Amino acid sequence: SIRSVQTDVMVQLFSDRIFLSVTQLNGRLGTLHSVTVEDSVIDNSRTYNVSTLLGRRDDATSEVMGRQIAERIASLDGSKPGMGGGGAVCPPILLGFALKKEAEGDPAVFQTIVEVLLQTYKEAVTTAATA
Repeated sequence: SIRSVQTDVMVQLFSDRIFLSVTQLNGRLGTLHSVTVEDSVIDNSRTYNVSTLLGRRDDATSEVMGRQIAERIASLDGSKPGMGGGGAVCPPILLGFALKKEAEGDPAVFQTIVEVLLQTYKEAVTTAATA
């Protein structure tokens, strides 16, 4: 739980992408984002693209969370399974997101969710590598 609110986090690693979900609404997802990371071979810049597939299109908080998670995953060791490799910074990410109204816009909740998602992701990658 985060700030005494039941919060469910899930990570599913697929061969071509990562599915992450965080919900405080009994397992329901309100918004689904696609997040991709690309490195330019021309100027070594990195581009993050967050697009809303389903749900609220006016919620900048979940888009920022998607970008922050992608930045953190892209900064991890790309040689581990599920963490990129083959020239990819990190696989595309699908992020499902649903928070209670009182949690939306709270910077402490936002940061805690990012940390919990990243830790859960690292555990999933470690488990997948040993399986």
